[in-house]
Amino acid sequence: LISSLRIYTTSYMALLLLVYGRPSHAVLRVAAPGRSPLACASAPPPLAEKQCWRPTIDDVDRISWGRPAKRKGTGSRGQPHRLNDAERTLYDLARSKGFVEVAGSGWRSQRADAPLVNTFRSWCDARGVAAIFLHKGSDVDQVVLDLSPLRRPAEFANAAAWALGQEGTEGGQVEASESGDGGEEGGGEALEFLSQRVDDFLTEPIHRLPMYTVTWLRPRPEAKALAKQLAALLATGQSGSTAKKGRVKSLGGPNIKPGKSRRHGGYGIG
Repeated sequence: LISSLRIYTTSYMALLLLVYGRPSHAVLRVAAPGRSPLACASAPPPLAEKQCWRPTIDDVDRISWGRPAKRKGTGSRGQPHRLNDAERTLYDLARSKGFVEVAGSGWRSQRADAPLVNTFRSWCDARGVAAIFLHKGSDVDQVVLDLSPLRRPAEFANAAAWALGQEGTEGGQVEASESGDGGEEGGGEALEFLSQRVDDFLTEPIHRLPMYTVTWLRPRPEAKALAKQLAALLATGQSGSTAKKGRVKSLGGPNIKPGKSRRHGGYGIG
């Protein structure tokens, strides 16, 4: 696995960075692990690490409203999580479906980042499940399965092989994004990509950790069906009484309308 890490060409890497809305990340392409599709399909779903740092769901909801988290490290001033009204609706739907639908990369110019992507990834990290994103394009859509919320980097390759071994998941690409200056990485640096971050996955907030993803390009109906299939297999959605709307006060929602300014008692959401 480690010896097969390769760097994307500059033009293709720029396209991927645009999709993820993270201009400061370098992207490494990882060859798919060589495991039998039959063995992968019959294997149990990948498990999440339990003995590690994770945010609480309450804190994730609080920072999505622009409120301070109770636990230090949940959010970051350098990575926005506060949602506007349109993103709030998509976030509410995503928690019940188990995957979030994003227009393009989810980039919002006012925040110079993708708050919906950041918030949903933090929510998945709090629950210990993989994050599934459906990036809607003009011609084809991109389904992204981010395994980093599982926080088990030694098992990421096996988890990716499991995802690619399920029925209808052929054609996926395994990729990894690494925080950095966006420049190309040398061979020695690529070899240390995962091994240097093992301890970080146990102690650091998710916004400081690299993504490890499996991505597929599909037409809209097939992409949505694939996202639903992955969400069902990995049990990423909430159901019943746990699938509450994020606007309720018990989940951090203030008693003001989104978009109301701080001067008038709001949280400047917009």
